[in-house]
Amino acid sequence: MPEKDIISLDQAQMAAERFLEDQFKNLKKLAVDKVKLGSIENILIYDVAGIATIGGGMISKSIEQPFKVQVSAVDGTIVGYDWQRTTEK
Repeated sequence: MPEKDIISLDQAQMAAERFLEDQFKNLKKLAVDKVKLGSIENILIYDVAGIATIGGGMISKSIEQPFKVQVSAVDGTIVGYDWQRTTEK
């Protein structure tokens, strides 16, 4: 069976960022802390993790949410994600 080419770390990060921008309509800032190649069973994935800053303005406070997005290393599709609300700024 021939080896498949995989996407680059940068391409995986861009795919994760596009996904997060679609999920959070009032996204202010993304800070990616790590992009790591791994696998789930026999599927090669990139784990992209960091903090998303959402909302904020003159009246409301911004919220920081840690996120983790799993991107297929073969075609750049999103195969999983997780985030939780943590702190208000």
